[in-house]
Amino acid sequence: MRIEPAAKRGYHHGELKEALIVAADSILREDGIEGFSLRAAARRAGVSPAAPAHHFGNAAGLLTEVAILAHNQLGEYLAAAPRGETPQARLRSLSRAYVEFALDEPGRFRLMFRKDLVNREDPRFFDSGVRAFTPFIETAAQAYGGDLATISLERDAGSVLAAWSTAHGIAHLALEDKFAFDKRGANSSIFLSELLPEILAAQWPDPVGAR
Repeated sequence: MRIEPAAKRGYHHGELKEALIVAADSILREDGIEGFSLRAAARRAGVSPAAPAHHFGNAAGLLTEVAILAHNQLGEYLAAAPRGETPQARLRSLSRAYVEFALDEPGRFRLMFRKDLVNREDPRFFDSGVRAFTPFIETAAQAYGGDLATISLERDAGSVLAAWSTAHGIAHLALEDKFAFDKRGANSSIFLSELLPEILAAQWPDPVGAR
């Protein structure tokens, strides 16, 4: 079916911006970052090649909108993670959710951390990232002995960054199929159900005596 140009389809300003964001997001999901261009997004949305630059300024402007969606979705994954009976169990649960998000949404996941493709100075990008990562930051601080009521990212930076680096590293290695040497890492569902729990339990075991 032929996609009509925007003028024929009757896009309003807000609708056109949303259509371009959806188009860019779908390209990332289907073709990855390598398949994205402003021209490709315009073609998929059925608008003129100049439309994305007119509404977003440049590629980073459009991709930042997709990255904000990615932050929001990651936040939903983390919010839905089981709480666990100890901070360590909660951190394992959040890390699993982090990895699941990466495997479910590789295009969005990779985009979120590409400083060359997003505008990190956009306050909405920053705010969406803070909202998404706050549960992980709080739990990591608790797992390493921090106090939720007096948490300080500066004070707890080492433990928080170590925890995030672990979860992120696992996610990236899984995306690149680096666990294929283990038969349980050759399939994402088996990896998530068997190998990943072992990795996380080795990193964050429950304290002795914990239920």
